[in-house]
Amino acid sequence: MAKQIWNRALLLPLGAVIMLSGCSGGGTGGVPKPANEGTDAPKVDTSPVTVKFATSAGIFNDAEFKQYVTEPLAKKHPHITVQYINTSEKGSGITDLVAAGNIPDIIVGYGGTLKQLKDLTLLSNMEPLIKKYKLDLGRIIPETLEYIKVNGDTDYLGGLPAFNNTFGLFYNKSLFDKFGVPYPKDGMTWEEAGDLGKKITRNYDGIQYRGFFPDNVNRMINQIVLYQLDKNDKSTLTTEPWKNAFDLWNRIYNYPGNADAPYNTMNFANNQSAFIKGELAMIAGSSSTLLALRKAPDVNWDVVTYPQHKAAMGYSTNVDTPNMSITEQSKVKDAAIQVIESILSDEVQLALARNAKMSILTSDKVKLEYAKGIPEFEGKTLNLTSMTKLKPSVPRISKYQGSDTNKIVLDAYEAVLRNEKDVNTALRDADEELNKLVDSKKKNQ
Repeated sequence: MAKQIWNRALLLPLGAVIMLSGCSGGGTGGVPKPANEGTDAPKVDTSPVTVKFATSAGIFNDAEFKQYVTEPLAKKHPHITVQYINTSEKGSGITDLVAAGNIPDIIVGYGGTLKQLKDLTLLSNMEPLIKKYKLDLGRIIPETLEYIKVNGDTDYLGGLPAFNNTFGLFYNKSLFDKFGVPYPKDGMTWEEAGDLGKKITRNYDGIQYRGFFPDNVNRMINQIVLYQLDKNDKSTLTTEPWKNAFDLWNRIYNYPGNADAPYNTMNFANNQSAFIKGELAMIAGSSSTLLALRKAPDVNWDVVTYPQHKAAMGYSTNVDTPNMSITEQSKVKDAAIQVIESILSDEVQLALARNAKMSILTSDKVKLEYAKGIPEFEGKTLNLTSMTKLKPSVPRISKYQGSDTNKIVLDAYEAVLRNEKDVNTALRDADEELNKLVDSKKKNQ
């Protein structure tokens, strides 16, 4: 169903709204000037209105959308109807909608969507609406707001965050008990986690037990805000910090018994399966790992803070939020901002946090409730709040950086894992490949 009509509520998937920040009128694509702040609350027009909302199905399923968007909105603004457009369906992608002249009022997506909206002249300055409706941005984790400006390459807010995906170091308590190794603790560095993994790694009763999967090296790169490209968009991959990053990954992951085939790749899904199967002791995962463990009741697990880099203590990896953006062309911006305001309410943000879609509020009360609404975890003593303790980092990404440049880095490290290249050769080859890719992008822009 490419389209669904939801009455009495605006169907606003959290991610899309952040991306299309349409704040003031006009469909010219220009940035509207900030409105003057009034002393009185704005008059709310309660005439029936329909808001077209577009997002991918992965951000909210039908039940979640009802819980976090339509039901709470209906209590406050029953005059609003939402037309839901699933951008995951063929022919309903953002570019398809624009080509058909069917521009949504709100679009929700991750960082790359902000860039796409800007390129399509859909991104608007939402700050006038934020001021008009007196939304308190002081309630919101500042890094999530910075992320929106960085990814949209703007000096204004082209969206607002909906929720944030969290990260942690998951460990199998049964394996640590089996081999008499102390459990991981909050506040560990990558080196400390890697050393624990080595104590677990062994072949026992014909089974190869592995100690640690740290996820791909780009996660740590984002943590320490190490860039692939310099200010002139030239590769930095042959610099000393990148060599140190690869050397660190070699120390904590690339050793016999831990990174042998088929684990001589950075394939996360295979390693998560090994963790759930009970053959991997630790995995640096995210809220998606947490949700996968809902379906694995026999695994005796817990979680501690995401491993930290010695040069960036206190930080997890990068911000990972779906963003809610109002399109510049929208004719119903006031209704759209009311939808976003509802999603950012204490009530909705608490409900999101309780179901492992971490709130973007700074509130300690909300953080303490993280994932406590998941029935499969009831009665278990789990250190779930560890996933909310560290700050997210905000890498400034060149417009030429994306999944294709990330793949160059991944391929380079996997060549090292497979003993095809040493670190220096792998980085030198990747450096050359990255510069060629960027040059090609510049020529074709």
